[in-house]
Parts: sequence; structure tokens; C-alpha cells
Amino acid sequence: MKTGSSLLCLTLFAGGSLLAQAPAVNAGGVVNAASYAYAGLPSAAIGQGSIFAIFGTNLGPASFAQSGAYPIPTTLGGVTVRVTSGATSGNAFLFLASAGQITAMLPSNIAPGTASLTVTTGSGTSAASSFQVAASSFGTFAANSGGSGPGVITNANYQAFGLNSAANPGEAAVIWGTGLGPVTGNEAGGALPGDTTIPVEVYVGATKASVTYRGRSGCCAGLDQIVFTVPAATTGCRVPVTIKINSTVSNNTTMAIAPAGMRTCADAGGPSTSDLQKYQQNGAAVGVVALARVATTLTVPFVGTITTNADLGSASFARYTPVQLDTAANPFNAVQVGACTVAYTRVGSSAPGDPVLPKFLDAGAAINVSGAGGQKPLPRATTGPYISYSGLLGAPTVGGIGGGGGAGYLDPGTFSISGPGGPDVGAFTGSLAIPASLNWTNFAAITDVTRASGQQVTWTGGDPNGSVVIVGTSSSGTDTNAVGASYNCYAKGSDGSFTIPAQVLLAMPVSVTVQGVPTGTMAVGNVSAPKSFSATGLDAGYLFYTNISLKTLNYR
Repeated sequence: MKTGSSLLCLTLFAGGSLLAQAPAVNAGGVVNAASYAYAGLPSAAIGQGSIFAIFGTNLGPASFAQSGAYPIPTTLGGVTVRVTSGATSGNAFLFLASAGQITAMLPSNIAPGTASLTVTTGSGTSAASSFQVAASSFGTFAANSGGSGPGVITNANYQAFGLNSAANPGEAAVIWGTGLGPVTGNEAGGALPGDTTIPVEVYVGATKASVTYRGRSGCCAGLDQIVFTVPAATTGCRVPVTIKINSTVSNNTTMAIAPAGMRTCADAGGPSTSDLQKYQQNGAAVGVVALARVATTLTVPFVGTITTNADLGSASFARYTPVQLDTAANPFNAVQVGACTVAYTRVGSSAPGDPVLPKFLDAGAAINVSGAGGQKPLPRATTGPYISYSGLLGAPTVGGIGGGGGAGYLDPGTFSISGPGGPDVGAFTGSLAIPASLNWTNFAAITDVTRASGQQVTWTGGDPNGSVVIVGTSSSGTDTNAVGASYNCYAKGSDGSFTIPAQVLLAMPVSVTVQGVPTGTMAVGNVSAPKSFSATGLDAGYLFYTNISLKTLNYR
């Protein structure tokens, strides 16, 4: 009798294990389908009537089902998504359903506020997942399908801008995205184009552009267009583009802009137009070696301020295909002086910020840095497809506050950088002059940063012919689920001051304080103009130096 009972239990257990599992939505797995802004970021809400994505497990069929005609269905491949917010509820319109992802359109009548959704399949219904709904929360589609790098921005004929098909100042340009706001009418039945009164602001570099249309596209439900005029005197291969609606800022993408009469962009210190034209045919292998001194000041309760200085080095070598040159975030490390870029981050994540992965190249066992303090190696590290070089150039030292000071390896002088050569990159030698560091004059005065007000930074000294970099980070916490954002701004060294715009700071989450120590940071320092070097196997090589002072503070 016991044996029969055991067999019955085993049979029931085995049979149960064969049953399909109920769908489950990932924590923070409801995101804008263009920006992929992490839940918890200021831009993470799903706009009424916008296209969004749901990530999880067992969400739908193993082979994805796709709706191919209007009206857009509310059940696809046996999948239904139910959304509730306040007193409103409805089924989402489904474009795609698969085991790992659902792409859907939120009905325009779902009320703003804290909402929840469930996914129902033939195997059951998921637990309710919470997310935010907003009237407007715009995301720009990106060429890398990851919400960063070159945006899906076209000319009036819907041809995408690129390195050799760049926009010109004064030309009409079209941003493609989703999340502008709700529409009235049968939105599942097809496109509902029409200009709106939504207060859309478009910033190209540091310039506010003139907007001539903001509304649904004429082709597709849920897909928005913003038409603007490319500002005068704004050129570069990775010019940042940001959309602001009231106090909500979109993901940061970029676009290529060339001087009038030209269609190939260029950046100071970067590839020439003729080189870019050649790279567009054959791709390009790019090497970057960066040296940096970082002075970090922490304010610790009951202890005071502690400043440490560290000298660091890093290098990477990678080959990009012609397509990747137009889709990767910044292959040539172009700097847009007078403007800022913003990137989203996740605490503890080792994933690359740019989903476009080039072929990483092997330049030998170590890159060597030589100066008055002797020779220091940057050893090679290989993890999966990644090959990188990095290392400390000396033991951290204690230095002064606000000046990046403290004696160390990277004191002002001339340094030689060399590589022994490897399977992919030949031997090379280059030199880099390190100037005296600048003085961040309002270092002590900046404690809390009010995001909506912008923040001025002032300095003296440094290299008047070089650039100043202003970097900041803020996160929603320190645990593994915390999310954040970072910004990089560049100014002329001779300017003496720069104001970080509100549309940059509003993309940052409000900082948290852990045991009295703020988790937000701001850093200011020199950044050298790129110095070129050449090696067999490389089409372009660049040497950089940065000397920055970093402090912790709060973003409010």
C-alpha cells in the first residue's frame, strides 16, 4: 500500500512538472518601448496611448506572435494584458507576444497615477505588476534598439541621418518616438495624426530648437513624431538631442549634423570627413587610451571631509562595422563642447551601456605608461567577448580639497604610452602632455543641487586651450535594484564657468543619503584634446587625459 501511494505521488509530481508555468513579469519589467527607462527614473512612467514593453518569463508563445493588421487585437497568441489605474481599466492592445517580451499600446483612457497590470495566458494569470502612468512621458527610439546613442531621427523624406548623411542647420528633422500623450478616437483602428498643444521642448546640443509638429505619425498607432528645425551653428557627429515636456525629460539620443552644403559630419580632433567616408564603406578599428587622476572628497558625519587621489589608466581597442558606426553610442569618443549627454545606469550591473558590441581587439599583454615615476602596466583582461586594459598607476594618496592635488604618478609632465603589439593590433608608441590641474572655485559652495534650477560651475586655471568636463551621478539607492543616471558636460577651458541645464538635471533621480553620506556625485576637471596615434590594425587611435575633482552631494 505504501508503495502504491509513493508511485501515485511520484506520478502526480512528474505530471505537475510537465504543466506549463504561469506568466511572471520581471520586477521593473514594464518600460517605454523606445527609451527603456528603468522603473524608478523620472522618465519611467508610461504615457497614455504610448507603446510599451513588458519583460518576464512565460509571457506568451515560444515562437512570437505578431499582429499584422488593424484593428490591433487585445488578445494575441493566447495572451491578454489587463491594466488598471484608479477607476479606469482596460485591455492593452498587443503588437507582439512571446515568452520573454510583450509589446503593447496602453489605452489612452487609462488614468495617470500608480497602475498595475496582469498577463493572462492559457497557463494562468501573473501576479499584478505595479508601474506609473503619466499623461506624457516621451521616449525617442534609438538606432541601437536600446534607447541610447544615435536616435531614430530622419529628414522630411524619412531617411535616417548618419555620419555620411548628416542633417544641415536650418533643415527640418523628424524625431520618432512614443509617449507624447493621449488621443481621442479609435486608436486601435489605425494612425490618428494631428498636431497637438502639448508643450514639447527639443534641445539640440545646448540650443532649444523650433518645433513645428508634435503628434501621432501618419503611419502607425501609438507612434509619435516631433518635427523641428535643426538649429544654426550646431554641428558634430554625436550632437545630443533631448525632449522635455513640462518637467519630464526623455532619454538622451544623438544625431549627426554637418555644416551647410556638406553631408559628412566631423568633430574636432576626430576623423576627417574623407576618413569617415572611407570608414562608411569598410568599417573602422578604433583604439582609445585614457589616463585619469581622480580626487574624491567624502563628507562623513562626525569625521569631516576625507579626500583621496588615485591615478588610473584604461584602454580599449575595437572594430566597428559600417552599420555599427552609425548605431554605436560614440565609437570615436567625440566631445560636444557646450553640451551635455545623459545615460541611465543600474546599480551593480555589469552590462555595457551600449548594446552595440563591436569586435574587441587584442593589442598585447599590457599597455605601458612611462613618466617621471617610471613605467606602469595596464594589464589585459578578457571576459567573454570583452578585451580591456586597466590599472592603478600608483597607490592612492591623500590630497587637498577641490583641486585634484596630491603628489602622485600623473603629475604634470610628458608621458609615453606604448603597446607591445598583439594578434589584432600592432606595436605603437605615443606621447601625452599633462597640464596643471584647474581650480574648481565653487567646489565648497555646491552642496545640494536643485535639479529644476540648473547649476552653475566655476573654475580658474587649467588648460585654456583644452576643455573642462563636468560629470555627475545620482541613484535611487545602493541595493541591487537601484537605478540612476549620469551626465557628462563639456565646456571651453577659457570660459571659466558653465551652467548645467535643468533639462539635464531633471533626468537624474533624486539622491538618497546612506548613513549620512549622499549617494550623488559631481566632478569637474581638465580633459585634454585627443592626441592621435597609429598602429597596424587600427584606423584611428586616440590618447586622452582627465584630471577631475569629485565630491558627494544631493540632487533634489
